[in-house]
Amino acid sequence: MHTNTLSAKWFILYFALLGILLIGSGIFLILKKKMSSRFILEATTHEKPPRLLVRILKYLLLFTLPGLVLSFMPFSWIELLFTLWSLLLVYIAGIQLVRWDERRAVIKSQAKDLPNVIRRSGAIMVAVGSALLLLAYWVIKQASF
Repeated sequence: MHTNTLSAKWFILYFALLGILLIGSGIFLILKKKMSSRFILEATTHEKPPRLLVRILKYLLLFTLPGLVLSFMPFSWIELLFTLWSLLLVYIAGIQLVRWDERRAVIKSQAKDLPNVIRRSGAIMVAVGSALLLLAYWVIKQASF
């Protein structure tokens, strides 16, 4: 398989799946903000960060690293910037999980605002997911299989 085709197929799959996952997860967070709040507040009682969040970051990193390499075959600014943005998000979220002791104290102290933060996060996820679906469409148009 030619590297141009491999790169295009990877980014189409990556953008589309991540977009659908973000839209679905965002809608879930918007609709189930109290349940999500309880999950996070329950997680603050534990010494270690929630395994679910660690797994999400791990898999996002594993799927982002091939994108970093494939964004150079052929070189694409949009795909490279998206990949670097994804790596930055993984880094920032990872730092928050590494500092879990500090974060859980902040979460506990701001517990009453947690449902609103979750709702806003869900809305952001829906917006970013929609943008990713548009990026997938753009890659399809550029690839012209």
